[in-house]
Amino acid sequence: MELIQIIILVLIIYIPVIVLISLIRALFSTRKGKAYAKEKFKDIFLHFFLELLNPFNWFL
Repeated sequence: MELIQIIILVLIIYIPVIVLISLIRALFSTRKGKAYAKEKFKDIFLHFFLELLNPFNWFL
């Protein structure tokens, strides 16, 4: 049961951090256009989110 609570806590903390990092990166790239900023946000978010889903990272 504690393992499930730890996983949920990590998700609650990690998801907002991912969104914040992606948002900051997208804000830096708004000079190149809105579409480019949206693309950067999506790329950064998916990269970090897929790292979260990597089971090898759970046990390190």
